[in-house]
Amino acid sequence: MQNGQRLSTHVGIWPALVGVAYFACAAIALKLTEGTDGIATVWPASGISISGLLLCRNAQRPAMFLAIALASFAANLYAQIPVVEIAAFTTANTLEAAIGYFCIREINRERETIYRPLSVVQFCIAALLTGTLSGAIASALTGAGLSIMFVSWATTVSLGIMIVVPLILNIAHGYSASLLRHPRLLLTPVLILATVAIVSYVVFHQSTFPLLFVPLMAVIIATYLIGPNGAMTSILIIAVIGSSLTLTDSGPIHLMRDRSPFAATLFMQFYLLVLLLSALPLAALLGARDRVITEVSRANRWLEMSEHFAHVGHWRLDLAKQKVFWSDEVFHIHGLEPGPNPPLEGAINYYHPDDRPKVEAFLAKLVETHEPFDFQARLFTVQGEERYVRSRGDVERNAAGDAVGLFGIFQDVTETTIANLRLAEARELAEKQADMAMLMAQTDALTGIANRRSALSFLETEMRHALEDGTPLSVAILDIDHFKSINDRYGHGTGDAVIRKTAALCSGAVRSSDMAGRIGGEEFVLILPGADSATAQNVGERVRVSIETADWGADGPDTVTASIGVATLKGTEGAEQLLAEADGALYRAKREGRNLLRAA
Repeated sequence: MQNGQRLSTHVGIWPALVGVAYFACAAIALKLTEGTDGIATVWPASGISISGLLLCRNAQRPAMFLAIALASFAANLYAQIPVVEIAAFTTANTLEAAIGYFCIREINRERETIYRPLSVVQFCIAALLTGTLSGAIASALTGAGLSIMFVSWATTVSLGIMIVVPLILNIAHGYSASLLRHPRLLLTPVLILATVAIVSYVVFHQSTFPLLFVPLMAVIIATYLIGPNGAMTSILIIAVIGSSLTLTDSGPIHLMRDRSPFAATLFMQFYLLVLLLSALPLAALLGARDRVITEVSRANRWLEMSEHFAHVGHWRLDLAKQKVFWSDEVFHIHGLEPGPNPPLEGAINYYHPDDRPKVEAFLAKLVETHEPFDFQARLFTVQGEERYVRSRGDVERNAAGDAVGLFGIFQDVTETTIANLRLAEARELAEKQADMAMLMAQTDALTGIANRRSALSFLETEMRHALEDGTPLSVAILDIDHFKSINDRYGHGTGDAVIRKTAALCSGAVRSSDMAGRIGGEEFVLILPGADSATAQNVGERVRVSIETADWGADGPDTVTASIGVATLKGTEGAEQLLAEADGALYRAKREGRNLLRAA
């Protein structure tokens, strides 16, 4: 037990209480055995002293040793034992308490007393070691040697430790706190222990029938119904009643006492030891069971709370019985209150009709292949609400490796799925807007063909390819003749329509590998990769004729013409220089009368 958990009693009060209890138990035991002539069955004072040391604070420990020494001295003095022997017994009792404390404190470190299977073995060994060393010290100090006194001392001390220490530690550690908080719960333990006392009295008060097995049954029942405290208290009751009646020549053991008091005492001690060895393992197993139940209960509460906040449930399908188990959160996800588990078909019917075949296929595959699955589907709650759920499953196998069930988790992912859908829509919209922005950045808004920046970028790229590959490249610049007069006479709307139709005629006259772009108000460019001067002039002439012969509508001009200048790449001139050459040819065509095509 940690320092902060030890009894916080004042430094002197707790040792004084332990000293009084030690004196009372020792005086009664010595009185019943008539001093040194008798042989005690159990020495409970040893258990009291060790328990006091285990429970006290560090500051109280010196006072505790002093209290134990004074109590032992007073009890032996009260029993009228010679002073020399009193000094030896007091020394042995004090050292006995120290030995027991150091042997048992590590077992009791985590406030579990000794009620763990391994701790039971360790505690019994520690008790026997303490009793043996204490008996050896007492025998050495009195000069008795390895006589009856040594055996009697060792056995009585060991039994006293085994019976009393667990009981006191259990009470001090709060194992009975619930009984004290709810006094009505005390009725059952009191009745059971009273029954143990009555059974013990009946068994040890008569010698007609050998009924020593009956108290063992009572101890087992008390252990099972009350727990560790019931085991130790019932054995203590049997020890007190059995020893008292045996010393007063009653019970099935007193006949042996008439022939050999020492043998009778050893038999009584052996009997109590059997009771202890029967009750302690059961108490340890019951304690372990209670701890497991507590831990499982706590884990289930944590699991339920975690499932509730995370909207995750768990399920299981028994393959043999075709029965489904749902946790509470699975019910909640379906919009149901926890209740009887649905049949397998009913569980599948909650899914969206479009998703049921997928769910059935996943389950069938899992049953057939025993491979884990993970799928997402839609279901309808009983309120008609559509939800997205994710189910992950795996196979449960028995010890032989055969599949006996399916189990997994069931998660409501509606919010996440909707958020992802919205995010995907937003991403798609952003991509469309980005594409539109890119298109707008490269496209002339009025005509829909390439703008000046896009046309120049395309020209620079194609010039680089032409220079690397040694292929021809030509450009043609087209300008609508007298466009200002068209705007002035017919209005800007008609002017825009003329520009749009001219752009369409230019685009329709070139190949997919070529480019038609608008580089000015009424000025267009044709970029013709792979075209020499003659080819470029043919393309330009075709465009010029198509413009001249086009139908411009009832509200438009009767005729629209265009002048065109063509230039062909000759060496390493740049894009601007090549365009300047085509532009020069264009102006020459305008000077020479318009509606003409001229080559640079």
